[in-house]
Amino acid sequence: MPDKLGTFYGLGVGPGDPELLTIKAVRILNSVDVVLTAASTKNEYSLAREIAAPHMKPGAETETMNFPMTSDQEALDKAWSSNAERVAAILRSGKSAAFLTLGDCLTYSTYSYLLPFLKQFIPEAEVVSVPGITSYQLAAARLNRPLCLNSESFTVLSGTGDEENFSTLMDQSDNLAIMKSYRGRGKVIDMLKEKNLAGVTALCSQLGLPNESITDGLGDGFPDDPSYFTIFLVNKRGRD
Repeated sequence: MPDKLGTFYGLGVGPGDPELLTIKAVRILNSVDVVLTAASTKNEYSLAREIAAPHMKPGAETETMNFPMTSDQEALDKAWSSNAERVAAILRSGKSAAFLTLGDCLTYSTYSYLLPFLKQFIPEAEVVSVPGITSYQLAAARLNRPLCLNSESFTVLSGTGDEENFSTLMDQSDNLAIMKSYRGRGKVIDMLKEKNLAGVTALCSQLGLPNESITDGLGDGFPDDPSYFTIFLVNKRGRD
């Protein structure tokens, strides 16, 4: 048993462009013993690993952690617990590990769910969360559009949320970023139209990736099948 436990890092690698990793994230990638990535149980591919690859040291030890794409809470808890136990084993061996996440590590990320399970297995371990640039921040940058000004409010919404609450929050906020909208895109699009917000909505897909697409001011022109990596950026200021 090593004298010292390894450190566990959560690294936000940004939305897609490898140049958008922070200096701190790059430094950690070049120092950790193991780089961990999440993938579906049906697919070993990790976009986060691809984004981070240019900054990883040659021959870096990598490991994929599988998480089922399901709403079955029991299955999810089992996967999170099993993967947390694996992380704990790595840390107990004295190795440090970095868990890669798209965007920011504490915004709608698997890493966030993993943390409480890890604490159960190894509460004494040092955990360092390193923030990353989110997709809505890059969307605003691409559009050269402030997310909020003066006393304006800005709300990040999940497209999977309760419909009534979702509608209320849309009404209450001045500006919106709607994430996790792929499966619920029909509901999101219908509400944007009903609230006369389609014309002040930008549809942003695959941000920072080679096939990036941004459509600003949609009117009724929503695509039938937008990419999984799609967000809606709504700026009510544009109605004035």
